[in-house]
Amino acid sequence: MNEYRTPSDKRRTRRKRKRKDNRALLMKLMIPVVIVAVIAGIFLFRKYAPSEEMADLNEYFGLTESADAVSNTAVVVNGKVLSSRAYMSGSDIYLSIDTVQDELNDRFYWDYNEQLLLYAGTDSVTRASVGTADYYIGNTSRQYKHTIVHVENDIPYISLDFVKDYTDLSYDLYSEPSRVVITTVTGTITTATCASNTRVRVKGGIKSDILKTCEDSEKLTILEELDDWDKVLTEDGYVGYVSKRKLSETTEETVDRGFEDPIYNSIKRDFEINLTWDQILKSSDNYDISTILSSAKGINVISPTWFTLNSESGDFTSFASLDYVNKAHAAGVEVWPLISDIGTDSQVCTKVLTTTSLREHLETQIIAAALEYKLDGINLDFESLSEDVGDSYIQFVRELAILCENNNIVLSADVYKPLGDSVIYNRKELGTVCDYVILFGYDEHYEGSEAGSVSSIPWVTEAVTDSIAEGIPNSKLILGVPFYTRLWEITTDSSGEPSVSSKAIGIMGEEDVITSHGVTPTWDDSTGQNYVEYNSTGSTYQMWIEDATSMEERMNIIDNYSLAGVASWRAGFETSDIWDVINSHIN
Repeated sequence: MNEYRTPSDKRRTRRKRKRKDNRALLMKLMIPVVIVAVIAGIFLFRKYAPSEEMADLNEYFGLTESADAVSNTAVVVNGKVLSSRAYMSGSDIYLSIDTVQDELNDRFYWDYNEQLLLYAGTDSVTRASVGTADYYIGNTSRQYKHTIVHVENDIPYISLDFVKDYTDLSYDLYSEPSRVVITTVTGTITTATCASNTRVRVKGGIKSDILKTCEDSEKLTILEELDDWDKVLTEDGYVGYVSKRKLSETTEETVDRGFEDPIYNSIKRDFEINLTWDQILKSSDNYDISTILSSAKGINVISPTWFTLNSESGDFTSFASLDYVNKAHAAGVEVWPLISDIGTDSQVCTKVLTTTSLREHLETQIIAAALEYKLDGINLDFESLSEDVGDSYIQFVRELAILCENNNIVLSADVYKPLGDSVIYNRKELGTVCDYVILFGYDEHYEGSEAGSVSSIPWVTEAVTDSIAEGIPNSKLILGVPFYTRLWEITTDSSGEPSVSSKAIGIMGEEDVITSHGVTPTWDDSTGQNYVEYNSTGSTYQMWIEDATSMEERMNIIDNYSLAGVASWRAGFETSDIWDVINSHIN
Protein backbone atom coordinates (compact mmCIF):
# COMPACT_ATOMS: atom_id res chain seq x y z
CA MET A 1 0.00 0.00 0.00
CA ASN A 2 1.48 3.40 -1.02
CA GLU A 3 2.15 5.98 1.68
CA TYR A 4 -0.04 8.98 1.26
CA ARG A 5 1.92 12.24 0.78
CA THR A 6 0.36 15.58 1.22
CA PRO A 7 1.17 18.55 -1.02
CA SER A 8 3.20 20.08 1.81
CA ASP A 9 5.31 16.91 2.03
CA LYS A 10 5.99 17.12 -1.64
CA ARG A 11 7.06 20.73 -1.32
CA ARG A 12 9.46 19.87 1.54
CA THR A 13 10.98 17.10 -0.53
CA ARG A 14 11.54 19.40 -3.44
CA ARG A 15 13.12 21.98 -1.13
CA LYS A 16 15.48 19.35 0.36
CA ARG A 17 16.46 18.17 -3.09
CA LYS A 18 17.05 21.74 -4.18
CA ARG A 19 19.21 22.50 -1.11
CA LYS A 20 21.19 19.33 -1.78
CA ASP A 21 21.71 20.35 -5.36
CA ASN A 22 22.77 23.84 -4.22
CA ARG A 23 25.27 22.39 -1.77
CA ALA A 24 26.70 20.19 -4.48
CA LEU A 25 26.96 23.15 -6.79
CA LEU A 26 28.58 25.23 -4.05
CA MET A 27 31.08 22.49 -3.38
CA LYS A 28 31.91 22.37 -7.06
CA LEU A 29 32.39 26.12 -7.04
CA MET A 30 34.48 26.06 -3.83
CA ILE A 31 36.97 23.45 -5.00
CA PRO A 32 38.77 25.79 -7.42
CA VAL A 33 38.74 28.52 -4.79
CA VAL A 34 40.29 26.19 -2.23
CA ILE A 35 42.85 25.00 -4.74
CA VAL A 36 43.77 28.60 -5.59
CA ALA A 37 43.96 29.44 -1.88
CA VAL A 38 46.21 26.46 -1.22
CA ILE A 39 48.45 27.37 -4.13
CA ALA A 40 48.55 30.99 -2.97
CA GLY A 41 49.40 29.86 0.55
CA ILE A 42 52.20 27.67 -0.71
CA PHE A 43 53.46 30.53 -2.84
CA LEU A 44 53.34 33.00 0.04
CA PHE A 45 55.00 30.50 2.37
CA ARG A 46 57.76 29.91 -0.09
CA LYS A 47 58.12 33.62 -0.67
CA TYR A 48 58.17 34.77 2.94
CA ALA A 49 59.25 31.75 4.98
CA PRO A 50 62.98 31.57 5.85
CA SER A 51 65.11 29.15 3.87
CA GLU A 52 66.31 26.11 5.77
CA GLU A 53 68.89 25.18 3.12
CA MET A 54 72.41 24.72 4.47
CA ALA A 55 75.29 26.08 2.43
CA ASP A 56 77.84 23.61 1.13
CA LEU A 57 80.58 24.32 3.66
CA ASN A 58 83.26 22.42 1.78
CA GLU A 59 82.56 24.64 -1.19
CA TYR A 60 82.45 27.73 1.02
CA PHE A 61 85.93 26.98 2.38
CA GLY A 62 87.26 25.83 -0.97
CA LEU A 63 87.65 22.20 0.10
CA THR A 64 86.49 20.40 -3.01
CA GLU A 65 86.89 16.69 -3.71
CA SER A 66 89.82 17.45 -5.97
CA ALA A 67 91.69 19.09 -3.10
CA ASP A 68 95.28 18.07 -2.49
CA ALA A 69 95.20 15.49 0.28
CA VAL A 70 98.56 16.75 1.56
CA SER A 71 97.03 20.11 2.48
CA ASN A 72 93.27 19.88 2.85
CA THR A 73 92.72 22.30 5.70
CA ALA A 74 91.22 25.68 4.85
CA VAL A 75 92.90 28.89 5.94
CA VAL A 76 90.86 31.89 7.07
CA VAL A 77 92.65 35.14 7.86
CA ASN A 78 90.63 38.01 9.31
CA GLY A 79 87.49 36.59 7.75
CA LYS A 80 89.02 36.04 4.30
CA VAL A 81 89.02 32.48 3.03
CA LEU A 82 92.33 32.01 1.25
CA SER A 83 92.84 29.96 -1.87
CA SER A 84 95.86 28.30 -0.23
CA ARG A 85 95.51 25.54 2.36
CA ALA A 86 97.30 24.52 5.49
CA TYR A 87 99.45 21.43 5.82
CA MET A 88 98.85 19.35 8.95
CA SER A 89 101.48 17.22 10.62
CA GLY A 90 99.62 15.57 13.46
CA SER A 91 98.13 18.51 15.36
CA ASP A 92 100.80 20.96 14.13
CA ILE A 93 99.76 23.50 11.50
CA TYR A 94 101.95 24.67 8.64
CA LEU A 95 101.32 27.42 6.08
CA SER A 96 102.99 27.93 2.73
CA ILE A 97 105.72 30.56 2.63
CA ASP A 98 103.63 32.62 0.18
CA THR A 99 100.72 32.65 2.63
CA VAL A 100 102.99 33.67 5.48
CA GLN A 101 104.57 36.49 3.50
CA ASP A 102 101.38 37.77 1.87
CA GLU A 103 99.02 37.53 4.83
CA LEU A 104 100.95 37.39 8.10
CA ASN A 105 104.54 38.61 8.10
CA ASP A 106 106.57 39.55 5.03
CA ARG A 107 109.83 39.55 6.97
CA PHE A 108 110.02 35.77 6.63
CA TYR A 109 112.22 34.94 3.66
CA TRP A 110 112.71 31.65 1.85
CA ASP A 111 115.94 30.86 0.03
CA TYR A 112 114.94 28.47 -2.76
CA ASN A 113 118.55 27.88 -3.75
CA GLU A 114 119.80 26.75 -0.34
CA GLN A 115 116.45 25.69 1.18
CA LEU A 116 116.65 28.01 4.16
CA LEU A 117 114.04 29.94 6.13
CA LEU A 118 115.31 33.31 7.34
CA TYR A 119 113.90 36.03 9.54
CA ALA A 120 115.88 39.26 9.91
CA GLY A 121 115.12 40.82 13.27
CA THR A 122 116.38 44.01 14.84
CA ASP A 123 119.80 42.69 15.85
CA SER A 124 120.19 39.17 14.43
CA VAL A 125 119.02 36.77 11.73
CA THR A 126 117.05 33.63 12.59
CA ARG A 127 117.48 30.68 10.26
CA ALA A 128 115.97 27.20 9.99
CA SER A 129 116.51 24.30 7.61
CA VAL A 130 114.03 21.79 6.21
CA GLY A 131 112.86 18.83 8.29
CA THR A 132 114.40 19.69 11.65
CA ALA A 133 113.51 21.39 14.93
CA ASP A 134 117.00 22.86 15.14
CA TYR A 135 117.45 26.53 14.26
CA TYR A 136 119.81 29.43 14.89
CA ILE A 137 119.40 32.94 16.18
CA GLY A 138 122.57 34.60 15.02
CA ASN A 139 125.25 32.05 15.89
CA THR A 140 123.33 30.56 18.81
CA SER A 141 121.81 27.11 18.30
CA ARG A 142 118.23 26.54 19.51
CA GLN A 143 115.70 23.71 19.33
CA TYR A 144 112.02 24.20 18.66
CA LYS A 145 109.15 22.04 19.94
CA HIS A 146 108.57 20.50 16.51
CA THR A 147 109.87 20.62 12.95
CA ILE A 148 109.88 24.20 11.67
CA VAL A 149 109.84 23.70 7.90
CA HIS A 150 108.29 20.97 5.76
CA VAL A 151 108.61 20.88 2.00
CA GLU A 152 105.74 19.13 0.24
CA ASN A 153 105.40 19.04 -3.57
CA ASP A 154 108.25 21.59 -3.74
CA ILE A 155 106.26 24.03 -1.58
CA PRO A 156 107.85 25.12 1.71
CA TYR A 157 105.41 25.08 4.64
CA ILE A 158 106.29 27.00 7.80
CA SER A 159 105.11 26.13 11.31
CA LEU A 160 102.31 28.53 12.27
CA ASP A 161 103.49 28.39 15.88
CA PHE A 162 106.96 29.48 14.77
CA VAL A 163 105.47 32.33 12.74
CA LYS A 164 103.39 33.32 15.77
CA ASP A 165 106.57 33.77 17.82
CA TYR A 166 107.48 36.66 15.50
CA THR A 167 104.02 37.93 14.61
CA ASP A 168 101.08 39.55 16.39
CA LEU A 169 98.39 36.93 15.71
CA SER A 170 96.10 34.38 17.30
CA TYR A 171 94.59 31.26 15.78
CA ASP A 172 92.23 28.34 16.40
CA LEU A 173 91.75 25.04 14.62
CA TYR A 174 88.25 23.75 13.79
CA SER A 175 86.88 20.60 12.18
CA GLU A 176 83.95 19.75 9.91
CA PRO A 177 85.21 21.30 7.74
CA SER A 178 88.86 21.35 8.74
CA ARG A 179 90.04 24.96 8.95
CA VAL A 180 92.46 27.16 10.79
CA VAL A 181 91.10 30.61 11.68
CA ILE A 182 93.75 33.28 12.10
CA THR A 183 93.33 36.82 13.40
CA THR A 184 95.89 39.61 13.09
CA VAL A 185 93.53 42.54 13.73
CA THR A 186 94.48 44.83 16.60
CA GLY A 187 92.97 47.97 18.03
CA THR A 188 89.24 48.74 18.23
CA ILE A 189 86.63 46.36 16.82
CA THR A 190 82.81 46.45 16.93
CA THR A 191 81.04 43.41 18.40
CA ALA A 192 77.52 42.24 19.29
CA THR A 193 75.97 39.11 20.75
CA CYS A 194 73.18 37.16 19.10
CA ALA A 195 70.00 35.45 20.29
CA SER A 196 69.79 31.66 20.39
CA ASN A 197 69.32 29.85 17.09
CA THR A 198 70.38 32.91 15.11
CA ARG A 199 71.15 31.97 11.53
CA VAL A 200 74.26 33.31 9.82
CA ARG A 201 73.48 33.37 6.12
CA VAL A 202 75.65 33.59 3.03
CA LYS A 203 73.90 36.80 1.96
CA GLY A 204 71.57 39.28 3.58
CA GLY A 205 67.97 37.99 3.47
CA ILE A 206 66.01 35.03 4.80
CA LYS A 207 66.14 33.18 1.49
CA SER A 208 69.92 32.91 1.50
CA ASP A 209 71.55 29.62 2.47
CA ILE A 210 72.60 29.09 6.09
CA LEU A 211 76.27 28.99 7.04
CA LYS A 212 75.75 28.18 10.70
CA THR A 213 73.33 28.51 13.62
CA CYS A 214 74.75 30.55 16.49
CA GLU A 215 74.58 29.63 20.13
CA ASP A 216 72.80 31.94 22.56
CA SER A 217 74.90 35.07 23.30
CA GLU A 218 77.61 34.05 20.86
CA LYS A 219 79.88 37.01 20.14
CA LEU A 220 80.09 38.26 16.56
CA THR A 221 82.39 40.89 15.06
CA ILE A 222 80.48 43.46 13.04
CA LEU A 223 82.22 44.04 9.74
CA GLU A 224 79.60 46.24 8.11
CA GLU A 225 76.32 47.68 9.37
CA LEU A 226 73.50 47.67 6.81
CA ASP A 227 69.80 48.60 7.01
CA ASP A 228 68.22 45.32 8.11
CA TRP A 229 71.18 42.91 8.10
CA ASP A 230 74.73 43.23 9.37
CA LYS A 231 77.80 41.62 7.85
CA VAL A 232 79.51 39.66 10.62
CA LEU A 233 82.51 37.47 11.37
CA THR A 234 81.99 34.54 13.70
CA GLU A 235 84.71 33.36 16.04
CA ASP A 236 84.98 30.10 14.10
CA GLY A 237 85.70 31.80 10.80
CA TYR A 238 82.41 32.36 8.97
CA VAL A 239 81.70 35.66 7.26
CA GLY A 240 78.00 36.11 6.58
CA TYR A 241 74.91 38.14 7.37
CA VAL A 242 72.64 38.27 10.42
CA SER A 243 69.31 40.04 10.86
CA LYS A 244 69.70 43.13 13.04
CA ARG A 245 66.70 41.98 15.10
CA LYS A 246 68.76 39.05 16.33
CA LEU A 247 71.68 41.16 17.57
CA SER A 248 72.28 43.03 20.79
CA GLU A 249 73.46 46.62 20.87
CA THR A 250 76.96 46.91 19.46
CA THR A 251 79.95 47.54 21.71
CA GLU A 252 83.50 48.68 21.06
CA GLU A 253 86.31 46.39 22.17
CA THR A 254 90.07 46.74 22.12
CA VAL A 255 92.12 43.83 20.81
CA ASP A 256 95.57 43.66 22.42
CA ARG A 257 97.39 40.34 22.45
CA GLY A 258 100.35 41.77 24.34
CA PHE A 259 102.70 41.27 21.40
CA GLU A 260 105.63 43.67 21.30
CA ASP A 261 106.44 44.82 17.77
CA PRO A 262 110.16 44.87 16.98
CA ILE A 263 111.73 48.31 17.26
CA TYR A 264 114.31 48.97 14.57
CA ASN A 265 116.82 51.49 15.81
CA SER A 266 118.26 54.05 13.43
CA ILE A 267 121.51 55.94 13.38
CA LYS A 268 120.30 59.52 13.16
CA ARG A 269 122.58 62.47 12.50
CA ASP A 270 121.86 65.63 14.47
CA PHE A 271 122.14 67.73 11.31
CA GLU A 272 120.32 67.91 8.01
CA ILE A 273 122.13 65.88 5.37
CA ASN A 274 123.85 67.78 2.55
CA LEU A 275 125.29 64.97 0.44
CA THR A 276 126.86 65.08 -2.97
CA TRP A 277 127.89 62.12 -5.10
CA ASP A 278 131.43 62.07 -6.48
CA GLN A 279 131.63 60.00 -9.65
CA ILE A 280 134.76 57.84 -9.46
CA LEU A 281 135.44 55.83 -12.62
CA LYS A 282 139.09 54.98 -11.87
CA SER A 283 141.44 55.18 -8.93
CA SER A 284 143.09 58.38 -10.11
CA ASP A 285 139.72 60.20 -9.87
CA ASN A 286 140.16 60.13 -6.08
CA TYR A 287 142.81 62.86 -6.39
CA ASP A 288 140.09 65.42 -7.15
CA ILE A 289 138.72 65.22 -3.61
CA SER A 290 140.52 68.39 -2.52
CA THR A 291 138.98 70.37 -5.42
CA ILE A 292 135.50 69.08 -4.62
CA LEU A 293 135.82 69.86 -0.91
CA SER A 294 136.86 73.42 -1.68
CA SER A 295 134.09 74.06 -4.23
CA ALA A 296 131.17 72.09 -2.78
CA LYS A 297 130.46 74.59 -0.04
CA GLY A 298 128.50 73.35 2.95
CA ILE A 299 128.42 69.61 2.21
CA ASN A 300 128.60 67.35 5.24
CA VAL A 301 128.52 63.98 3.42
CA ILE A 302 130.26 62.85 0.25
CA SER A 303 129.46 59.61 -1.58
CA PRO A 304 132.20 58.43 -3.97
CA THR A 305 131.01 55.79 -6.43
CA TRP A 306 133.63 53.27 -5.36
CA PHE A 307 132.01 49.83 -5.30
CA THR A 308 130.27 47.83 -8.02
CA LEU A 309 129.05 44.24 -7.72
CA ASN A 310 130.92 42.28 -10.36
CA SER A 311 131.06 38.60 -9.40
CA GLU A 312 128.74 35.67 -8.76
CA SER A 313 130.78 35.02 -5.64
CA GLY A 314 129.52 38.29 -4.15
CA ASP A 315 132.70 40.30 -4.70
CA PHE A 316 132.82 43.87 -6.01
CA THR A 317 135.26 46.20 -7.72
CA SER A 318 136.69 48.88 -5.46
CA PHE A 319 138.34 52.26 -6.00
CA ALA A 320 138.39 52.96 -2.26
CA SER A 321 141.11 55.27 -0.95
CA LEU A 322 142.04 55.84 2.70
CA ASP A 323 143.71 59.12 1.72
CA TYR A 324 140.36 60.29 0.25
CA VAL A 325 138.60 59.44 3.51
CA ASN A 326 141.24 61.16 5.65
CA LYS A 327 140.96 64.39 3.62
CA ALA A 328 137.18 64.34 3.86
CA HIS A 329 137.28 63.75 7.61
CA ALA A 330 139.81 66.56 8.03
CA ALA A 331 137.28 68.86 6.35
CA GLY A 332 134.50 67.66 8.68
CA VAL A 333 132.79 65.67 5.90
CA GLU A 334 131.51 62.12 6.33
CA VAL A 335 132.10 59.47 3.65
CA TRP A 336 129.20 57.20 2.57
CA PRO A 337 130.50 55.46 -0.59
CA LEU A 338 128.05 54.04 -3.06
CA ILE A 339 127.80 50.35 -3.95
CA SER A 340 125.75 49.62 -7.04
CA ASP A 341 124.72 47.09 -9.65
CA ILE A 342 125.15 49.55 -12.52
CA GLY A 343 126.74 47.66 -15.38
CA THR A 344 126.49 44.36 -13.55
CA ASP A 345 125.09 41.41 -15.47
CA SER A 346 121.52 40.88 -14.22
CA GLN A 347 122.14 37.13 -13.80
CA VAL A 348 125.09 37.88 -11.49
CA CYS A 349 122.98 40.19 -9.38
CA THR A 350 120.14 37.68 -9.23
CA LYS A 351 122.36 34.78 -8.18
CA VAL A 352 124.11 36.76 -5.45
CA LEU A 353 120.97 38.27 -3.94
CA THR A 354 118.91 35.06 -4.03
CA THR A 355 121.59 32.80 -2.54
CA THR A 356 122.11 33.28 1.19
CA SER A 357 125.78 32.25 1.35
CA LEU A 358 126.68 34.59 -1.55
CA ARG A 359 124.55 37.42 -0.24
CA GLU A 360 126.17 37.13 3.19
CA HIS A 361 129.60 37.14 1.57
CA LEU A 362 128.72 40.42 -0.15
CA GLU A 363 127.49 41.86 3.16
CA THR A 364 130.61 40.88 5.08
CA GLN A 365 132.85 42.29 2.33
CA ILE A 366 130.99 45.61 2.51
CA ILE A 367 131.45 45.78 6.27
CA ALA A 368 135.10 44.76 5.97
CA ALA A 369 135.70 47.61 3.49
CA ALA A 370 133.84 50.04 5.74
CA LEU A 371 136.05 49.16 8.67
CA GLU A 372 139.26 49.11 6.64
CA TYR A 373 138.65 52.56 5.14
CA LYS A 374 137.04 54.09 8.25
CA LEU A 375 133.80 54.79 6.43
CA ASP A 376 130.93 56.58 8.13
CA GLY A 377 128.20 55.06 6.01
CA ILE A 378 127.18 53.05 2.97
CA ASN A 379 124.85 54.10 0.14
CA LEU A 380 123.08 51.34 -1.82
CA ASP A 381 122.14 51.99 -5.44
CA PHE A 382 120.61 48.87 -7.01
CA GLU A 383 118.64 50.06 -10.02
CA SER A 384 118.30 47.09 -12.38
CA LEU A 385 116.46 44.51 -10.30
CA SER A 386 113.91 42.22 -11.90
CA GLU A 387 110.59 41.68 -10.17
CA ASP A 388 111.50 38.22 -8.90
CA VAL A 389 114.57 39.59 -7.07
CA GLY A 390 112.73 42.26 -5.09
CA ASP A 391 112.24 40.17 -1.94
CA SER A 392 115.88 39.10 -2.01
CA TYR A 393 117.08 42.69 -2.31
CA ILE A 394 115.00 43.70 0.69
CA GLN A 395 116.40 40.73 2.63
CA PHE A 396 119.90 41.90 1.66
CA VAL A 397 119.10 45.37 3.05
CA ARG A 398 117.66 43.91 6.27
CA GLU A 399 120.72 41.76 6.88
CA LEU A 400 123.14 44.55 5.99
CA ALA A 401 121.24 46.94 8.30
CA ILE A 402 121.95 44.66 11.27
CA LEU A 403 125.66 44.55 10.46
CA CYS A 404 125.81 48.30 9.89
CA GLU A 405 124.13 49.12 13.18
CA ASN A 406 126.38 46.70 15.05
CA ASN A 407 129.36 48.60 13.63
CA ASN A 408 127.90 52.13 13.87
CA ILE A 409 127.78 52.57 10.09
CA VAL A 410 124.99 54.63 8.52
CA LEU A 411 123.00 52.70 5.91
CA SER A 412 121.16 54.56 3.16
CA ALA A 413 119.39 53.19 0.10
CA ASP A 414 118.40 54.93 -3.13
CA VAL A 415 114.96 54.70 -4.75
CA TYR A 416 113.12 56.26 -7.65
CA LYS A 417 109.67 57.81 -7.58
CA PRO A 418 107.04 55.11 -6.83
CA LEU A 419 105.98 53.88 -10.27
CA GLY A 420 105.01 50.52 -11.74
CA ASP A 421 107.72 47.92 -11.25
CA SER A 422 109.46 49.97 -8.55
CA VAL A 423 107.01 48.46 -6.03
CA ILE A 424 109.61 45.70 -5.61
CA TYR A 425 111.68 48.11 -3.54
CA ASN A 426 109.19 47.88 -0.64
CA ARG A 427 109.68 51.48 0.47
CA LYS A 428 107.93 50.92 3.78
CA GLU A 429 110.49 48.28 4.76
CA LEU A 430 113.40 50.38 3.50
CA GLY A 431 112.07 53.25 5.58
CA THR A 432 111.98 50.94 8.61
CA VAL A 433 115.37 49.24 8.48
CA CYS A 434 117.52 51.89 6.76
CA ASP A 435 118.84 54.98 8.50
CA TYR A 436 118.10 57.14 5.45
CA VAL A 437 116.40 56.67 2.09
CA ILE A 438 117.45 58.87 -0.84
CA LEU A 439 114.78 59.62 -3.41
CA PHE A 440 116.09 60.23 -6.91
CA GLY A 441 114.12 63.39 -7.68
CA TYR A 442 115.19 63.33 -11.31
CA ASP A 443 115.04 61.25 -14.52
CA GLU A 444 111.43 62.26 -15.05
CA HIS A 445 112.55 62.32 -18.68
CA TYR A 446 115.68 60.44 -19.65
CA GLU A 447 117.73 59.27 -22.61
CA GLY A 448 115.34 57.41 -24.87
CA SER A 449 112.16 59.04 -23.55
CA GLU A 450 110.13 61.82 -25.09
CA ALA A 451 111.46 65.34 -24.59
CA GLY A 452 110.79 67.00 -21.25
CA SER A 453 112.21 68.21 -17.97
CA VAL A 454 114.47 65.87 -16.03
CA SER A 455 112.85 67.11 -12.84
CA SER A 456 109.77 69.34 -13.02
CA ILE A 457 108.68 70.75 -9.68
CA PRO A 458 105.14 69.24 -9.68
CA TRP A 459 106.65 65.84 -10.52
CA VAL A 460 109.18 66.11 -7.69
CA THR A 461 106.48 67.16 -5.23
CA GLU A 462 104.41 64.14 -6.20
CA ALA A 463 107.45 61.88 -5.87
CA VAL A 464 107.98 63.11 -2.31
CA THR A 465 104.34 62.78 -1.22
CA ASP A 466 104.01 59.34 -2.83
CA SER A 467 107.19 58.13 -1.12
CA ILE A 468 105.96 59.30 2.27
CA ALA A 469 102.57 57.71 1.61
CA GLU A 470 104.30 54.40 0.87
CA GLY A 471 105.91 54.37 4.29
CA ILE A 472 109.21 56.26 4.17
CA PRO A 473 109.27 58.61 7.19
CA ASN A 474 109.94 62.19 6.15
CA SER A 475 112.58 62.31 8.90
CA LYS A 476 114.56 59.68 6.95
CA LEU A 477 113.79 60.86 3.40
CA ILE A 478 116.54 62.74 1.55
CA LEU A 479 115.64 64.43 -1.74
CA GLY A 480 118.03 63.80 -4.60
CA VAL A 481 118.37 66.85 -6.91
CA PRO A 482 119.98 67.14 -10.36
CA PHE A 483 123.02 69.23 -11.14
CA TYR A 484 122.31 68.55 -14.82
CA THR A 485 119.66 68.87 -17.48
CA ARG A 486 119.17 67.50 -20.98
CA LEU A 487 119.42 69.25 -24.32
CA TRP A 488 116.79 67.68 -26.53
CA GLU A 489 117.02 67.50 -30.32
CA ILE A 490 113.84 66.83 -32.29
CA THR A 491 114.34 66.08 -35.97
CA THR A 492 111.60 65.34 -38.51
CA ASP A 493 112.46 63.03 -41.38
CA SER A 494 111.09 63.19 -44.93
CA SER A 495 108.05 61.12 -43.98
CA GLY A 496 107.13 63.57 -41.23
CA GLU A 497 108.11 61.24 -38.38
CA PRO A 498 109.98 62.99 -35.56
CA SER A 499 113.00 61.45 -33.88
CA VAL A 500 114.11 62.52 -30.41
CA SER A 501 117.59 62.35 -28.91
CA SER A 502 119.26 64.09 -26.00
CA LYS A 503 122.49 64.60 -24.15
CA ALA A 504 123.12 65.43 -20.51
CA ILE A 505 124.56 68.87 -19.74
CA GLY A 506 125.77 70.02 -16.34
CA ILE A 507 124.40 73.25 -14.90
CA MET A 508 127.72 74.95 -15.66
CA GLY A 509 127.33 74.04 -19.34
CA GLU A 510 123.84 75.48 -19.78
CA GLU A 511 125.05 79.07 -20.19
CA ASP A 512 127.23 78.07 -23.16
CA VAL A 513 124.16 76.69 -24.95
CA ILE A 514 122.12 79.81 -24.18
CA THR A 515 124.72 82.37 -25.23
CA SER A 516 126.00 80.51 -28.29
CA HIS A 517 122.49 80.43 -29.78
CA GLY A 518 121.41 83.87 -28.62
CA VAL A 519 118.27 82.71 -26.84
CA THR A 520 116.56 84.16 -23.78
CA PRO A 521 115.08 81.79 -21.20
CA THR A 522 111.37 82.10 -20.46
CA TRP A 523 109.49 80.88 -17.42
CA ASP A 524 107.52 77.63 -17.80
CA ASP A 525 104.74 77.53 -15.19
CA SER A 526 103.96 73.86 -15.84
CA THR A 527 107.44 72.71 -14.77
CA GLY A 528 108.46 75.52 -12.41
CA GLN A 529 111.62 76.09 -14.46
CA ASN A 530 113.18 78.40 -17.00
CA TYR A 531 113.05 77.08 -20.56
CA VAL A 532 114.72 77.72 -23.91
CA GLU A 533 113.93 76.54 -27.42
CA TYR A 534 115.64 77.26 -30.72
CA ASN A 535 116.06 75.89 -34.24
CA SER A 536 119.40 74.95 -35.76
CA THR A 537 120.51 72.87 -38.76
CA GLY A 538 116.97 71.67 -39.42
CA SER A 539 116.29 70.51 -35.86
CA THR A 540 114.40 71.91 -32.91
CA TYR A 541 116.26 72.07 -29.60
CA GLN A 542 114.64 72.24 -26.17
CA MET A 543 116.15 72.63 -22.72
CA TRP A 544 114.46 72.87 -19.31
CA ILE A 545 117.02 74.76 -17.25
CA GLU A 546 118.37 73.73 -13.87
CA ASP A 547 119.52 76.83 -12.03
CA ALA A 548 119.31 78.69 -8.73
CA THR A 549 115.60 79.34 -9.33
CA SER A 550 114.64 75.69 -9.78
CA MET A 551 116.95 74.70 -6.91
CA GLU A 552 115.14 77.15 -4.66
CA GLU A 553 111.88 75.41 -5.53
CA ARG A 554 113.35 72.03 -4.64
CA MET A 555 114.73 73.26 -1.34
CA ASN A 556 111.28 74.65 -0.54
CA ILE A 557 109.90 71.13 -1.00
CA ILE A 558 112.48 69.84 1.49
CA ASP A 559 111.41 72.52 3.96
CA ASN A 560 107.67 72.07 3.38
CA TYR A 561 107.81 68.32 4.05
CA SER A 562 110.48 68.49 6.79
CA LEU A 563 112.75 66.08 4.91
CA ALA A 564 116.08 64.85 6.23
CA GLY A 565 118.17 66.72 3.69
CA VAL A 566 119.40 66.91 0.11
CA ALA A 567 121.61 64.76 -2.13
CA SER A 568 122.99 66.08 -5.42
CA TRP A 569 124.11 64.31 -8.59
CA ARG A 570 126.81 65.11 -9.12
CA ALA A 571 129.78 67.09 -7.79
CA GLY A 572 131.46 69.17 -10.52
CA PHE A 573 128.33 69.80 -12.62
CA GLU A 574 127.13 72.78 -10.56
CA THR A 575 127.77 76.51 -10.45
CA SER A 576 128.71 78.20 -7.18
CA ASP A 577 125.35 79.95 -6.74
CA ILE A 578 123.68 76.54 -6.43
CA TRP A 579 125.52 75.94 -3.17
CA ASP A 580 124.40 79.33 -1.90
CA VAL A 581 120.78 78.31 -2.42
CA ILE A 582 121.24 74.89 -0.81
CA ASN A 583 123.10 76.23 2.20
CA SER A 584 120.45 78.88 2.83
CA HIS A 585 118.04 76.01 3.63
CA ILE A 586 120.23 73.28 5.17
CA ASN A 587 121.00 73.63 8.86
